[in-house]
Amino acid sequence: MKKATVVFSLTILALLALAQAPYPLQITRLETKDFEGVPKTSFRRGEIVVIETTIEGAPTYYFITPIEYLEIITMWYGNSMMGLLLTRTETSGEAKTFGGGVGIRYTDPLGQYTIEVYVWNGFPSEMGDQWAPLAARRTTTITVTG
Repeated sequence: MKKATVVFSLTILALLALAQAPYPLQITRLETKDFEGVPKTSFRRGEIVVIETTIEGAPTYYFITPIEYLEIITMWYGNSMMGLLLTRTETSGEAKTFGGGVGIRYTDPLGQYTIEVYVWNGFPSEMGDQWAPLAARRTTTITVTG
């Protein structure tokens, strides 16, 4: 009887582990807007790209304690980083929205830019071997036209 109980318990634990999302958080929204808050994907030099994200708990993740996370938003033109936004906050799974602006300089190149959003448990220098992503990366693009 004890062996059957142990096997049953291990089976339940294995099923729970498999049911857990690969990451505890998910980036549910990534949107670019102008400085007035109007959604858009085409910008001109001199404008500010407002990048707004929403992060929330994965539906299959059970939060025992709140998770502190670092959100990093980068804007790239090819291999050149053109902008960087950082925020650090804590969640127990509720949706958190963050918006920040990146200016497009008058000397920046025309063309397509890629915006990447990362959610990590902290900086590598803080976390050491425990450094890990907490959500899958999300990307979008904008175009600088003139």
